[in-house]
Amino acid sequence: MIYLPSSDVYFSEHEKLNTYLKLSRIGCPVFKSVLIENNILSSEDVDNIANHLEAEYCTLRYQYTHPNSNPVRGGNKIKLRYDVLVSKIIPDALLWLLEPIDRLKNTYGINMYFFHSKEILIFECVGKGFDVSDLNRGNSNPHQIISFNLPIEYGWYNEWWKYANFQYISNHDYEISKDIRLDKLNKLGFLNVNKNIFDSVYRPLPISLIEILMKYSQLIYLSLINENEFVVSCSIDDKYKIIFWDIQTPEGKIKILGGNKS
Repeated sequence: MIYLPSSDVYFSEHEKLNTYLKLSRIGCPVFKSVLIENNILSSEDVDNIANHLEAEYCTLRYQYTHPNSNPVRGGNKIKLRYDVLVSKIIPDALLWLLEPIDRLKNTYGINMYFFHSKEILIFECVGKGFDVSDLNRGNSNPHQIISFNLPIEYGWYNEWWKYANFQYISNHDYEISKDIRLDKLNKLGFLNVNKNIFDSVYRPLPISLIEILMKYSQLIYLSLINENEFVVSCSIDDKYKIIFWDIQTPEGKIKILGGNKS
């Protein structure tokens, strides 16, 4: 097992793991996690994992070791129990266990799009009850879009909002996105959820949160200046804690799909 984050390991062949560690080293908050090497696990290992994560549950993710055009979805909160973990082992993928988060209780899911050549940064956000994976997989249009020039303009008096552009989803389209989200959750096995997990109307990101995200985006921008185009995903939980997940690049997506662009 490998306990993460760590400054002593690198995963150049695995974009999710590699960029998760890169975000941690930059100074962005990430969850503690454990990578199960070769998917070899004992009941004693489970106790050690629980001690590292300081929890009885974990968030299950997969790190694929070979390209896969139809990957199994991770991100669910599961019990840290030997039989449960063993049942989640799949071919050509390593179990990657992170601190637990309840995706149904997230306050926001956010993708940060960096376009160095165009000198543009875009925040795409979904609201309460949604997940950043809804954006990544095209299941939902953003509920809010904030666009900045790069580097971000603050002006003389920190009036950065004068230089940013804000767009919001209509109430009609927001209601449609709720139905799509519920349908997705039902297909994933969440059979008892209803519209109570959402806000009645979309509540825009508070200014205080935007400014924190801007500070993190500045760290990322300065650290990845050689990457032309990439996306950074993060969630904001029900306690307004920010958790960064990974960085996605076009090359990484193609590699995961084994070169299949379709």
